[in-house]
Amino acid sequence: MSTKLSIDAILAESEQEVGRFAWEGSFADYLRMVIQNPSLSRLSHSLVHDAILAEGMEVSPEGEPSYGLFQGEMFGLEADLDRIVQYLAAAAQRMEVRKRILLLLGPPASGKSTVVDLIKRALERYTRTDAGAVYSIAGCPMQEEPLHLVPASLRPVLMEQYGVYVEGDLCPRCRYALTAEHNGKVAEVPVNRVLFSEKEAIGIGYYLATNPNPTDATQLVGSVSNNKLDGDRFEVAGKAFRLDGELNIANRGMIEFVEMFKADRHMLTTLLGLAQELLIKLQKFGSVYADEVIIGHSNEGDFETFADEATSEALRDRIIAIQIPYNLKVTEEVKIYEKMMVSSEVQEVHIAPLTLRLVSIFATLSRLEPPARQGMSLMDKLHLYDGQMVRSYSRQDVREMHRHHPAEGMQGVSPRYVMNRLGAASTAPDVTCISPLAALDSLWQGLGENVSLDREDAAKYVELVSESVKEYSALAIREVQKAYDESFEQAATMLLDGYLYSVAAFSGVQAQAPTEDEGEGISERDMREIERAIGIAERDKTEFRHDINRHVLLWKEKGLTFHYTSEPRIQAAIEARLLPAPRTLERGLTQPRFARQRVEWAGRRNGIAGRLMATSGYCSECAEDVINFATHVLKNRAVVKAPKGEGVEWFWPLNPGPATWVTTEEQDQPETP
Repeated sequence: MSTKLSIDAILAESEQEVGRFAWEGSFADYLRMVIQNPSLSRLSHSLVHDAILAEGMEVSPEGEPSYGLFQGEMFGLEADLDRIVQYLAAAAQRMEVRKRILLLLGPPASGKSTVVDLIKRALERYTRTDAGAVYSIAGCPMQEEPLHLVPASLRPVLMEQYGVYVEGDLCPRCRYALTAEHNGKVAEVPVNRVLFSEKEAIGIGYYLATNPNPTDATQLVGSVSNNKLDGDRFEVAGKAFRLDGELNIANRGMIEFVEMFKADRHMLTTLLGLAQELLIKLQKFGSVYADEVIIGHSNEGDFETFADEATSEALRDRIIAIQIPYNLKVTEEVKIYEKMMVSSEVQEVHIAPLTLRLVSIFATLSRLEPPARQGMSLMDKLHLYDGQMVRSYSRQDVREMHRHHPAEGMQGVSPRYVMNRLGAASTAPDVTCISPLAALDSLWQGLGENVSLDREDAAKYVELVSESVKEYSALAIREVQKAYDESFEQAATMLLDGYLYSVAAFSGVQAQAPTEDEGEGISERDMREIERAIGIAERDKTEFRHDINRHVLLWKEKGLTFHYTSEPRIQAAIEARLLPAPRTLERGLTQPRFARQRVEWAGRRNGIAGRLMATSGYCSECAEDVINFATHVLKNRAVVKAPKGEGVEWFWPLNPGPATWVTTEEQDQPETP
């Protein structure tokens, strides 16, 4: 148990926190620090890039980079997030791309704002570390880089002798203060440390392009004190300009430009000047240098409208657009809803384990474009994108599909809509557990009630309901198959360990021998039985085994435990070997005709339900429902009727109660003595 802090200790710690980052000195002190550590003078793109990397970065066993900043927050967008980081990496090298506006382009609720917000929070945290310390000329509203005090003639010397790069000029306020307050004594100009904070308007700007007075640029470039307009231009520029606009605030950090193309064209012209020339234009008094990362975001409709305008060419040329689409991986979509549910009221009602997966399947299907490959179904494509094994297709096929469908994920059902409909399903009378089909029906009903669908769209979503039900049928059967035998997990682990041991030996790698219960591993014949279960031909077995062994070694290098579900081909093979056949499952689940056989049958069903509740998160209600549903499907009985353009008719109760639901045919069956 932790020791309770006294009031005095809390006050002392609070005071220490306030002064922890305080530093004040002269420019002479700062210059010495920079010469010892040139990274203190880095520009904004480098600072933001370093702030992201400071949160951690690793490469997955599949070779995909993953950034700690986005883990647990963004799902299924690894490649898109990596493009953002790579842009910042190039800009950090002072390449020409830093004079571009980074535009995040995507549909509503795809995560654009979340991405920017995460970067802003990382930047705030980073400037509170020694590695991310930022220093400024004291009192400057633009947190001026003190090195701007070094005259242009001496900057090449700094670069050549000390590796310190200096870019930019003093703002009017600092230029005036140097003369009027410090008598030109550069060494004595006070410098202090600054901490970036969006709330305190330091280093992080924010502009929402729905300003009711869009032609007034002061919100961006700063306001003017009218009572200080007397004097020459030098004095007026130094005293009258407050430099309190969002672009001034964002100097040396970043600015978020929300709904970018809803802004007045005058505002966009100001943004163009900043991106292209690194200058903020001041009314009648020249301009001020600014170094900042500009990140805008918009939906496709607004961007296309803007792009069609003849006058938009100059700004278009200064934009690097990165798509932030909806996620296209079912497994990652489930994680999105799990995260969103933490702060929602839906968590007060039990949600059947397959419910989130089914709504994720429906949502993801709505975002996919029809496959171009002959013979490939939309469900095949969904499985491939999710990393599952689909016979006759490989990871290379997935890469080609992504390349051929660059705009995939820019349309479809949004996560926000799915959560709204889950909320609606949870408020139905007497609902204590949201079943998968109840959630799917809520998604369908919501489309009809809240969205104006034409016949073509309606037909598409009816078809998606039907496809989703087929997939749920397969998932429900697999859930019951895995729970049918209480030793399935143990048997799967033993089979995996033996196979991996033999594969390692085949590949010439020394491996840990299986446990004593497994003997000395499995034979070539047993290996081939596993491989044939997923269609690995004799001629392909060597390549397959080497590939599996490389995959396992990558997991071990990263300190990860390789489970039988870690590799889709291995999972498919082991489940094909161990899971009971559908016909066996049907016979085991169907109520016997004779009373003397029903005790064993009831015990088997209770065992399956108990394992589902103990290991898979089912409640008694949804465990009973999934067992009955699997039995229903195994008997080839209809679940839904969804003719195109005619709506959806269900043949299975959407909100089953705690009692077992029995089909009419079973109720009418007489018992034979």
